Amino acid sequence: MLLPLYPDPKIREQILEDPQTAPIPDVQKEMFRFAERFVRGSWEMGPADLERLRAVGLSEADIVSWATLGSTQTWFTMSADGGGIPMEGDALSGPGVGLTREHYEASAEGLLAPALGAGPRATAPETHGASWAGTDLEAPGYLEAARWAEERYGFVPNLLGAVSLQPNYFRRHQLALELLERPQSEKLEPRHHAMVRALVSQLTRCAYSQTSTRALLARSCGDEAWDRIAHAGADPSTDPVERVVLDFAAKVARHAYKVTDKDVQSFREAGLDDAAYVDVLNTTSIQVSLDRLANSLGVRPDGEPMLGK
Repeated sequence: MLLPLYPDPKIREQILEDPQTAPIPDVQKEMFRFAERFVRGSWEMGPADLERLRAVGLSEADIVSWATLGSTQTWFTMSADGGGIPMEGDALSGPGVGLTREHYEASAEGLLAPALGAGPRATAPETHGASWAGTDLEAPGYLEAARWAEERYGFVPNLLGAVSLQPNYFRRHQLALELLERPQSEKLEPRHHAMVRALVSQLTRCAYSQTSTRALLARSCGDEAWDRIAHAGADPSTDPVERVVLDFAAKVARHAYKVTDKDVQSFREAGLDDAAYVDVLNTTSIQVSLDRLANSLGVRPDGEPMLGK
């Protein structure tokens, strides 16, 4: 998100190779550092990552804004990659759900190729408030969002408190939470939707979202489903639709830029339609975006799941 500030291709190349040695201000070096950790391993982030941003002059509102921008960019980029939506530098062609890019078997591992699932199991962050960042729980925008959450969930999620310094993003977060509550297509069953959310929250090691995804999965598939979900896609005995859906969700979460028209075809061969494909893609990209945000800001898990009324 800072790269457009540098039209010089040599400087851009230096930034992509190693921002810490590039000829840019220290504040931007730290912002790039935060962004890279946000994408590659948000579950490894801690209060020290925020302290580094404060040390170069960023305010609490700046920090929340930067994390939220990263979350928004995750949602849009994963959706674009998985849906084959044309973006600068891409050569695309493909099926009716959008244009899918050429095969990326030889592509380098870049910032869109996080090693999801490589970290330790999720643990609740240590915090005395909603998150590691500052909050303003008296702000009019937050109070309006809190009323919406009370009506919808019966409580105010800590995620909303964690971004209270940036009320302009509340509608985006509300929309994301609404879309995650249930499938948005007819052919995708609630149990498959729950499986996708549970799998993604395991891959991102997000303690915050697992409060909700585990409860949603248990409601749809039973308590035992949580422990088997990460391996269901690779299990030949698993229902074919489950395998296709979970394999695709894992691929998007790990390497969205490698999605091709073959992935769309696998849905059709399993009896699903393009709408179900887009549904799984959106569910995965939204879940990853919120999980990275929660991990990077150390959002404290809620006492109960967000399941909607």
